[in-house]
Amino acid sequence: MNITDLITGGIGSKAISTIAKTLNIDESRAKWIVAAAVPLMIAALNYNSKKSAEKEEGINKALEQHGNSSILDQLGGILGQGPTDDDNKIVNHMFGRNTELVTNSLAEKTGISTSQIGGVLATLAPIVMGYLGNQKQQSSGGGIGDLIGSVLGGGQSNSSAGGGILGSILGSVLGGGGGSNQPTSQGDLGGLADLAGDFFNQGNDNNKKGSILDSLAGIFGK
Repeated sequence: MNITDLITGGIGSKAISTIAKTLNIDESRAKWIVAAAVPLMIAALNYNSKKSAEKEEGINKALEQHGNSSILDQLGGILGQGPTDDDNKIVNHMFGRNTELVTNSLAEKTGISTSQIGGVLATLAPIVMGYLGNQKQQSSGGGIGDLIGSVLGGGQSNSSAGGGILGSILGSVLGGGGGSNQPTSQGDLGGLADLAGDFFNQGNDNNKKGSILDSLAGIFGK
């Protein structure tokens, strides 16, 4: 399983449908938001895990807590109750000082209010954590980086879908330089982490960040 399951598979489609109904928007726009936001969340988690052993251990524990039962079993409750304060805290832990940047950028691109986008991110956060937690339980070991690599590129024959993706994340996410790969189809995940990392590059202006969000969403179809 890989990130496509989380965005366009059974999990993603249920989240998209609920978000569309909650915000009273069409599902294509809800799908755009999900497809742009989820890769940013996963890349940010990976970056945070590399800051220190303590950070990695904290993320590991959080994934274990969220992965105790099937994410599909949890999905109804998560989507039914709406985001909680704890879910907002997950978003803030993921993005840190970049939380406002992510929220504002998604709001600007979609024309949806920042408070509504914040609610969408808080809805997606426990789903992402639950999905990664489940994948961690099913994996044969390895660190956060190995887990993220399998989710971002698992099952892909493209050689850049393994170590290349991880190397890109480590070099570019949250303030570094971005890569030049611009994947254009759902089957080409090789540049996904490059795009996610380049979004956080402080040298990029709002237009560039908006273009990156379009590219992220475009991987999974608009």
